[in-house]
Amino acid sequence: MCMLYDTSIKDKETKQVIDSCLGRPYRFLDLFKQGVIGSSRIEITSYSKLFVKVMSQRKQAVFANISLRPKGIVVIMNIRLSNYSWVIPYHYLSIFKTDVLVIHGQGEYLKLKIEGNQNKRLIEKILEYKQEVLENHETPSMG
Repeated sequence: MCMLYDTSIKDKETKQVIDSCLGRPYRFLDLFKQGVIGSSRIEITSYSKLFVKVMSQRKQAVFANISLRPKGIVVIMNIRLSNYSWVIPYHYLSIFKTDVLVIHGQGEYLKLKIEGNQNKRLIEKILEYKQEVLENHETPSMG
């Protein structure tokens, strides 16, 4: 299920919920096996109802990072002094790239301002892992 969590403060229960939904975060060494495990900073330009309450706290542009996990992605938003993590398993994830990158999950979405080939390898890896998970119903291999 796509959920939005306040991850500003380390909370063992929230970490366990996210890890059980998406798998444990990749380690630094996995970066060498996969080539990419996270995005650069991307500006959020539009969002759905799920994000209205947290976005109302902002005073300036809000940026996000995408983190790859074995069973989905985490979109981490930095809003003022708080961090929010949007958890999306691959089977709920849809990604569209036009002049913006649109991430959909269970009726919710974020539109992200993306420049040219920014994060192209990560987007390709996400789509590859999503396809692998949907075909095999298992965690993607790291190859």
